[in-house]
Amino acid sequence: MKVLPFRLKIALLSTLISGVVLVGFGIAGFLMIARERTAALDAEIRALGSRHPGWIQNRRDFGRLDESLRFVFGDGHGDDVILRVTDAGGEVLHTSAGWPEHLDAAKLPLPLADDPAAPPEVWDSRGDVGFRGGRGWGGPGRGMGPGGGPGGGPVTFTKIPRFVTADTAAGVWRLGMMGTADTTLVIGLSTRRTRAELQRLRDAFLMSLPVALSLVGLGGWVVAGRALRPLRTIAATAEQVTARGLDQRIPLHREDPEIARVILVLNRMMDRLEGSFQQATRFSADASHELKTPLAIMQGELEIALQEAAPGSPAQQVFGNLLEETQRLKTITGGLLLLARADAGQLKPDLQAVDLTLMLEGMAEDLKVLAEPSRLDLEVDLGAGIAVLADPALLRTALLNLFSNAVKYNEPGGLVRARLTARGEQVVFELGNSGPGIPEADQARIFTRFHRGDSARQRTIDGVGLGLSLAREIARAHGGELELLQSRDGWTRFGLTLRRAGSPA
Repeated sequence: MKVLPFRLKIALLSTLISGVVLVGFGIAGFLMIARERTAALDAEIRALGSRHPGWIQNRRDFGRLDESLRFVFGDGHGDDVILRVTDAGGEVLHTSAGWPEHLDAAKLPLPLADDPAAPPEVWDSRGDVGFRGGRGWGGPGRGMGPGGGPGGGPVTFTKIPRFVTADTAAGVWRLGMMGTADTTLVIGLSTRRTRAELQRLRDAFLMSLPVALSLVGLGGWVVAGRALRPLRTIAATAEQVTARGLDQRIPLHREDPEIARVILVLNRMMDRLEGSFQQATRFSADASHELKTPLAIMQGELEIALQEAAPGSPAQQVFGNLLEETQRLKTITGGLLLLARADAGQLKPDLQAVDLTLMLEGMAEDLKVLAEPSRLDLEVDLGAGIAVLADPALLRTALLNLFSNAVKYNEPGGLVRARLTARGEQVVFELGNSGPGIPEADQARIFTRFHRGDSARQRTIDGVGLGLSLAREIARAHGGELELLQSRDGWTRFGLTLRRAGSPA
């Protein structure tokens, strides 16, 4: 599974959280506005019923209701309001012309309950019903138009009003039911305009939401990029930290206290690593240097003792074994000294034009002698007159290590193939050999110092695990590279790249 970059995760996470918050607020706001619009419809229904007394007076002047509605809403919106008046027995006293035929009045929550807070009914001198309390007759509300009728004041209802929403084929209606002891009024207002307003509001929100989320995501991407900038600096500096570049330090970012703390800890860690590495390098170089003279003396003394010992005697065998181990120690100390110089950046090759073709031809002749005990075949394909810029002594050391490995890790009757080609400003030397190959688990560590594969750990195969490491350091000191090009069961191939003589530095 592909892992998303941290910066992209931050941008997506900020977009997701913002989206959830915006959608949540949008839904909550939409519901609040819808509730407020519904409450406004209910207030308007209550005002329409209470401000026109003609419908409730004893004269039952219902004919003026339609005229009042047209006056209030206008001729173009006469269908936006409906009403129905019934008496206490349920008989229909009046129904507006626009009452939907699919709206069954029998299903409405009637009759209404008495309102204990309503003022008591009284009768005026003309026999019309009225109510005590308040300012004149009734309570506040919006007028329905001309008239006012007998009594001259608004109506106060004695029943608890109810409001419901009815969905019909003709549209959605908000119905309000109000009444007195002997009459019930049902007023309905169309929610068409309210629903259209809510629809426009919803469409505007849905259209602006992607834009808002895009801006939030872009902002999260930019903020995450600025937050990760110090980490990129840390990574770039860490990439430059090598055995030759332990003096690299990460610049402090004073504006970010948290990042500054991390950088300070890393810099102190690199200080300790640099000190420890320099100490180990000095010890390796000093020890190798100090051992050279004693080992040279031991080798000379053993050679003299070996010559003076009786042929075939036990002493001669002991001196021969000691001489081999001394030579092995000299090889190790010599390799360690070169590696220590390379780690300290002091391996400075004396570059000069070297005829690599001629050098390899001479080494191939020596290789034939080494290959005779194992009956190895040698195939050589060397381009004529190919020269490189190199230190002859260091280059010979690297090539001898490669040839030695090709013989030691071969199989009886196997093959060693050498090929030298020039490719533009570079020269490539490829050396392959038959044999068991390098296990895949060991391929990443073959250039590690003192690393030896399981087969190489056998004492029958001479070596200490420094040959390839030393050869690669020499190649890099020359501005080249040593790589494992191929390794499978039956064949292993290395490639050495060097600068061609006469090419720009």
